[in-house]
This record gives sequence, structure tokens and C-alpha cells, in this order.
Amino acid sequence: MTHLLDSQTIQSRLQACTSKEATFKELVALSKQLERLTDDDKSEEHKVKGCESAVWLIEEHIDGLCHFKADSDAKLMRGVLVAVLSLVQGKSKADIQAMDLVQELTQFNLGSYLTSSRTNGVLGILKKLSSQDQ
Repeated sequence: MTHLLDSQTIQSRLQACTSKEATFKELVALSKQLERLTDDDKSEEHKVKGCESAVWLIEEHIDGLCHFKADSDAKLMRGVLVAVLSLVQGKSKADIQAMDLVQELTQFNLGSYLTSSRTNGVLGILKKLSSQDQ
């Protein structure tokens, strides 16, 4: 189970960046928080469809709360995953489904890093996070 910084801390760190380069470096630094998945965990079953980079997402339920593990072959995407997972880690499935994850994600000011293909990938991640079939 991955233990991440809380979303307010990540938001503060990203908003303190004064340039695109500084934001990129901060996302790469954040990416180091994400535990790497094993090769067995990087299966087709866990792969998120529609991502430009390879992204895997695993959901576990402990005491009625959702806990996520994730990985990507791209450092930038791993940093984005840290931000995304900070919003949902340790919440119930009902709470996650009630959230407007797209709106919540705007607090991190990642727009300049999310090309149209990356945006589609992030939307795929958000859809998988809130789906019923986990």
C-alpha cells in the first residue's frame, strides 16, 4: 500500500512552482513517492486504457476503504499519479464516486503538462478510480 503526501501538501508544492520547468521538476520529485509495482502487478488486467504512457492501477479494499497502488513507465505520469491518488487514497468507494475528480484535479494546476493525449490518459485513470467494477 502506498502512503502519499496529502493533497493540500502536493497542491502547495505545485503552486509554489514559478515556471513550467520548476513544476516538471516537482512532479518528478513527487514521482519518487510512488512504490514501483512488480512485473506481475503490471498485467493487462491492471493497465489503464487510453494512456499515452503505460499506466497500471490496482485497487484494494481494507475495512471498507479504497487503497491504491499505481505505476507508470513515465516519471511525469508517476508524478501526476501521486497527485491523483492523494485525492482518493483511503476513501470509501461511495465517497470517491461522489467526487468530481476532474474538478478536484484542477487544484494542482497541471493543465500545461496534460497534452490532449495525456488528458485522455488522466481521464481514463479517473474513470477507473470511480468505476464500480474494481
